[in-house]
Amino acid sequence: MDTLKRLWPQLRPTPSAPLTEANLPSQAGRVVLITGATAGVGYELSRILYNAGARVYMAARSSAKADQAMASIRTAHPVPTVAGGALAFLHLDYADLATVKPCALDFLSREPRLHVLFNNAGMASAPPKERSSAGLELHMQVNCVGGFLLTKLLTPALEAAAKDKEAAQAAVRVVFSSSMLVDAKAPADGVPPDELDNPSLDGDRNYAISKAGNWFLAAQFAQRLGPHGVVVLTQNPGNLRTAIFDDVPKAIVWASYPVLFRSIDGAHTSLWSGFSSDVTLADGGRYVVPWGKWHPNHRPEQLLAIKDESEGGKGYARHLYEWCEAKTKAFQ
Repeated sequence: MDTLKRLWPQLRPTPSAPLTEANLPSQAGRVVLITGATAGVGYELSRILYNAGARVYMAARSSAKADQAMASIRTAHPVPTVAGGALAFLHLDYADLATVKPCALDFLSREPRLHVLFNNAGMASAPPKERSSAGLELHMQVNCVGGFLLTKLLTPALEAAAKDKEAAQAAVRVVFSSSMLVDAKAPADGVPPDELDNPSLDGDRNYAISKAGNWFLAAQFAQRLGPHGVVVLTQNPGNLRTAIFDDVPKAIVWASYPVLFRSIDGAHTSLWSGFSSDVTLADGGRYVVPWGKWHPNHRPEQLLAIKDESEGGKGYARHLYEWCEAKTKAFQ
């Protein structure tokens, strides 16, 4: 019954989203960076926020796809609802950690402040035995380690935005993206330390662990950045029909179709995570589910794994943070 309580609200969310482009307040003067921004949720977020007046940095692997996405957004909104919106491309490929620091430096050369960072980019269905050039399991690197490194490098801009005397409390945020598989497929401990350097040959398990890792990292960044006024959350944007399924067997995609939703629906989850006035500084580390509400019922074992040992937990979230720190040291 507890499992059903966890999964059902994510499989069949309530139809209405509390925050959409129809009631999103003006974002004029605010700066947002979105990874994986040229398709799916990232594209819809970029479009909505541009129309709302934000300066949107679209981080992605392909400049050609970014140009196409920006042209499409400008065509959709030839006269934005709120003046001042802008779109810019940043080159970023989490499969190659050497691209992360140049991306961060490019951004920091243009903007002193960052108001919202969406760690949206991700991948699924990587071959279990394949490793990145850094020697890491691909799901873990692309879904988890890359976002860790970018967040670390952009921390000065996030803290600067939070210190701005005109900034509203809890308005500066980092949003990591997770998945329903954290509840359905991830191990009881979420991110077992012994599987970081010795990953399973089960690709679905590795994917679920990497998505649990985003929650664990959000909890750790919340501890570190919360005192500086930055709220860090993780979210399951929803089960969506996006390009992340491109490498998934078609039979599985078609079987899943009844519980897959549109990219715009997932963008509504992200809007709530990034911009809802209901989110406070005390909410740092919490988990958002579709289409903008708090996770109703976490697995107790995972909560125990997230807690530090000093709090009576297992300290696995801190272990993951420190592991990511060690693995990215050469790229910082």
